[in-house]
Amino acid sequence: MENSTSQSDSSNQPQFYKRKAFIYLSIACIALITTGIAAMFHKNYPGVKLKDLAAELINNDVPPGGNRAVLTTASGKTIVLNEAADGELGEESGLIFRKTGNGELMYEASIEATRNLNEDFHTITTPKGGTYQITLPDGSKVWLNAGSTLTFPLNLVHNKERRIEISGEAYLEVTRGAMHPFRVSTNHQLVKVLGTHFNINNYTDEHIAKTTLLEGSLKMRAFGKEATSSEDFILKAGQQGIIKGGSIDVVRADTAEVLAWKNGLFICNSEPLESIMKRISRWYDVDVLYQDIDNSKIFDVKVSRFEHVSKVLSLLEKAGGVHFKMEPGKIIVMK
Repeated sequence: MENSTSQSDSSNQPQFYKRKAFIYLSIACIALITTGIAAMFHKNYPGVKLKDLAAELINNDVPPGGNRAVLTTASGKTIVLNEAADGELGEESGLIFRKTGNGELMYEASIEATRNLNEDFHTITTPKGGTYQITLPDGSKVWLNAGSTLTFPLNLVHNKERRIEISGEAYLEVTRGAMHPFRVSTNHQLVKVLGTHFNINNYTDEHIAKTTLLEGSLKMRAFGKEATSSEDFILKAGQQGIIKGGSIDVVRADTAEVLAWKNGLFICNSEPLESIMKRISRWYDVDVLYQDIDNSKIFDVKVSRFEHVSKVLSLLEKAGGVHFKMEPGKIIVMK
């Protein structure tokens, strides 16, 4: 009898160890998947605490935007940059373009490779809830805010003028080049610079366009069918050119507020509710609906851009005179 029991125990041992190994393997796989999801989430939504995510999703809360953009090449190929692996993404007309590990697209080329480039263009578009940084072939840097588009020629370095097009909002640090002046065109203005730091806010759903100079000097001119003058206005550091109704006014700029988006903040000083909600709509990728509310009411807000939308809305509610109802994909603004 002892023999029989011993043999039975011995025959069950392999199955026991197999089950034990399967359990450990399952636990390891779950941990690996969880870690991968956490890493992807942290990369796209820096500053967001995962432990709060489940509860906030139940309440229709919305996480902040992150590094997201789409590149359209001269050949018509589209690359979703936030989904692409870091490293070299491709080469066109002697230009190598690569994605770095910190949400940046960089272009590199030799003088020989770019001397005979055709008029080919690349376009980078950030969706609602997206932002991205680009280093152009001439070394100039561009930061795109949410819902913006940048188009530039691949032979940027060797053109008589370096001309790019922007829609939405962008901050630029332009590499100085006296032989190749830098031009930025939008549907409302033409900006001319040699080497300087400035911010352009030119969303198509806004009735005004703003160009703010942080360093250096630049000329700007109203552009398009509404332009009332072809006169160039010179901006000095700390000034802002505002285009409204085809004319330009030059005022002193609140540079901290202008650059807040690039520095990870929402700063609204005496700003109408409608303007604030447009910013929220772009960054959190939500629609905004109004119900019997004066959307011209003025608010002051300062908060991290990496908070969930509920935090931003609660600060507005504390200021008084407005309440919000959150539904999937939308925010309803009420008295």
